[in-house]
Amino acid sequence: MTSNVRREIDSLGKRPLPIVIIISRLDPCVRSPIEPRETVLRVGSLELDLIDRTARRGSRPIDLLPREFKLLKYMMQRNDQVLTRADLIKDVWHYKFVPETNVVDVHMGRLRRKVDGSNEVPMIRNIRGEGFLLSATPALAKSLPGLRGLKQRELTPTNSNNF
Repeated sequence: MTSNVRREIDSLGKRPLPIVIIISRLDPCVRSPIEPRETVLRVGSLELDLIDRTARRGSRPIDLLPREFKLLKYMMQRNDQVLTRADLIKDVWHYKFVPETNVVDVHMGRLRRKVDGSNEVPMIRNIRGEGFLLSATPALAKSLPGLRGLKQRELTPTNSNNF
C-alpha cells in the first residue's frame, strides 16, 4: 500500500462510515497519473496502429494475422536492433525455452512478404549468424548496436532459409 492510502485509512479511524465516503476519500490516492502511450508505431514508411490493429506501408494496407501483428510490433519497438531467434521465441511466443523449430523463420518469411512489397526497399533483414533486423535505412551504418564487426555483404537482405 502506498503511504497516501495508509494515511487516508488511518484518518478514517474506527468509526463506521458509508462505503460511498470511503471510496470517495480513497479514490484520489489510488489513482495514479496515466502517461499517454504511443498508439501508432512508425518506422520509416511503415506504420502500425495499436488501437485499430492495422498496419500500412505508405498508402498500402497490410493484412496481418495476430501473431504477425505481435511480431511486427515487437520488431518496431526495437527497430535498428538485431533480434535473435531466442529473443523472439521468448518475448513473442512466450516460450520458457528455445525449441528446435523453424517457427520464427516461417513467420518472419510471411511477415517479410507482406511488409516488403516487390517495388519497395526491404525493411526486414536477416543478419547471418545473429538474427533479424527491422530498419528504415537501406544502407545500415556499421555503428548500430549489435552490428559491429559484420561485413557489408552480411547486412544485405537475404532469404530467411539461408540463416
